Amino acid sequence: MSKVLLLNGSHKSGKSYTMIIAEQFASGLIEYNPETVIETVDLIQQNINACTGCHACWTTTPGECIFQDDMTELFHQYEDADIVIWATPLYHYGISSAMKKFMERTQPALLPFIDNEGGGTYGHPFRNPEKMLTKKHVLISTCGFPSTKNNYEGVEEQFNNLFGKDKWEKIICVEGELLGIHQLDNLTGPYLDLVKIAGQEYGENLSISPKIREGLSKPFVETPTYLQTTNLSWGVDDTRMKDSDGGLIAWNYMKEVQAAFNPKVRPKMNAVLQIDFTDIKERYQFVIKDETCTLLRNDFARETTTININLTTLERILEGKIDAAQSLMERKYSVVGDMRLFNAFLDGLFGPVNLNPDKKKRLVPISFKNTPYWFFLALCPWVFCFLFADYNPLIGVVIPLMISGILCGIKRGTDLVYFERATLLTFSLLGLVVVTFGSEYQGNTFAIIGYFALALIWAISTLKTVPLTADYTHYFNGRNALKNVLFLRTNRLLCYVWSLVFLAQAGLALWLNTTVMINFAAVLPILLSIPTFVFSLWFLKWHPSDMAKPK
Repeated sequence: MSKVLLLNGSHKSGKSYTMIIAEQFASGLIEYNPETVIETVDLIQQNINACTGCHACWTTTPGECIFQDDMTELFHQYEDADIVIWATPLYHYGISSAMKKFMERTQPALLPFIDNEGGGTYGHPFRNPEKMLTKKHVLISTCGFPSTKNNYEGVEEQFNNLFGKDKWEKIICVEGELLGIHQLDNLTGPYLDLVKIAGQEYGENLSISPKIREGLSKPFVETPTYLQTTNLSWGVDDTRMKDSDGGLIAWNYMKEVQAAFNPKVRPKMNAVLQIDFTDIKERYQFVIKDETCTLLRNDFARETTTININLTTLERILEGKIDAAQSLMERKYSVVGDMRLFNAFLDGLFGPVNLNPDKKKRLVPISFKNTPYWFFLALCPWVFCFLFADYNPLIGVVIPLMISGILCGIKRGTDLVYFERATLLTFSLLGLVVVTFGSEYQGNTFAIIGYFALALIWAISTLKTVPLTADYTHYFNGRNALKNVLFLRTNRLLCYVWSLVFLAQAGLALWLNTTVMINFAAVLPILLSIPTFVFSLWFLKWHPSDMAKPK
C-alpha cells in the first residue's frame, strides 16, 4: 500500500485549477494501484503558524516545533507519506504563501548540522534519513503565463535545494486559467486525460515518460491567441490600447468565443457564421476557412448562417447553463440559413454546448451501420415480404426472417437499434405462424399483417426518447443530433406520418384483396411510399429551418 499526501496550496481551495490537475494525477495513481491511500489537505483551511526561525526544533525540542497547531499532526503525515504531491499555483513567481508556511515548518525533519555535500554546496542532513531519503516528491502547478521561461526558475531551484536536483517530478501547466472555461473543454479535456496517464506511469515507475512530459508541457492554444484572449478576460481597459474595441459592447466576449474555435468538429469547413445581437444591436461574423477562424466587426462577408440572439442568451448557451436546442424551440433566439453550420455550432464548433442533459441515450457511433443507407437494407425484409408473400407465403416470410437475422448478426449487441430488433421479432412471429398454419392462409394475409405491423412499430417509436428515423438520419446532423430536441421532434413527427401511411397501405391492401386486383393487393400499396419518401426528405430540412426562423 502506498501513502500519498496531496497538499493543496491554492487559496481558492475547492475551486483551484491546480487541484483539477492534481486530482487527475491522483486518480491515475489509484487506477494503477487501487490500494493507494490519498490524503488531501487544503492548507488554507489549516491553522499553521509561520516559522519564526527560533530553531527550537533543533535545540529545545529536537524534531518538534514549538508551535502546537495543525502542523503538529500534518508533520507526522508528511513524514509517513511515501509520495508528497505539492499542488500550488504560481503566485508572483513563487509558490503560494500557504504552501510556503507548510514547507518552512518541515524544518524539524532536518538536523542542525551543516554537511559538505560536495561541489561547493552545503546542507542539513535529515533527522530520519530512512524515511526522508526514500520519499518521492511531485510538484503540480498552474500559471497564467503561456510559458515557464523566466517564471518558474525560482520554484524549481527551491525544489532542487530541498529534494535534490532531478530527484523530484513535476507537472507545470501553462495557460492554466483556461481550465476554468467550459467552452474549451475540447482543448483541456485531452490534457487532463494525459495527466491521468502520467499518474499511472508514476505509480508504476515513480517517473513520467519523456513523451508524456512533453505533452504536458505544451500550451492549450497558440500564444498570440491566448494573450489576446486572456488580456481581454480581465474586464479592465488597457490604457495602452485605447479604442481597440471601437466602442462595441460584445467585442471582448466575441474574441473569447473565437479563441474557443475547434476546427476538428468540422474539418475543411468553409462558412461564415453571423451573430446578430438583438439587444445591443451589434453584428459580428466568424469567417471559417482552412481550419482557421477570423472575427469580423465590419467589412462583412456573405453569411452562410445567421443567429439572431441576445448577448446573455449566447453567454448562457456557451457556458452550458441552458439547452441550446430547447431554447431555440422556445423562440429565445432564431437561426436563418444553412442549418448544417448551426448543427456544427451545437456539436461544439465554439466549445461544448448543453443539449438535452436529462436524456441518457447513448450516442450511436457514426458509421455505415447507423446511416440512412443501412436503413434501406433494414427495409429489405419488408419489401421482400410484400413482393413474394402472395406467390409463396413460406418464401415471403422465412426469407425476410433470414435477411433480418443476417443484418442483426452483422451489427450485433448494443449497435442494434429499435427498428432492426422489431423487424427480427415480427418476422420470427410470422415465421412461426406460417410454418404452423401457413396452408390455412393466403399469402396476402401475411403482407397485410406486415403493413399493420409496420404502422404499429413506427407508432410505438414516437413514444421513445429517440424515434425510429432518428437512429439513422442523425448521420447527417452531427454527433450531438440524438441530444437535440429539435432534431428529435422533427423525426418524431415524421414517424407519425409514416405510421399513418403504413396504416393506409394496410387498408388499401385489405380493400384490394376483395377486388379483381387481389393479385396485386400486397404490391400496389408500396407505391404510396414513394411520395411519402419525397415528403420525408423535404420535411427533414424544412421543419428545423421553419422552427428556427424568427416569427
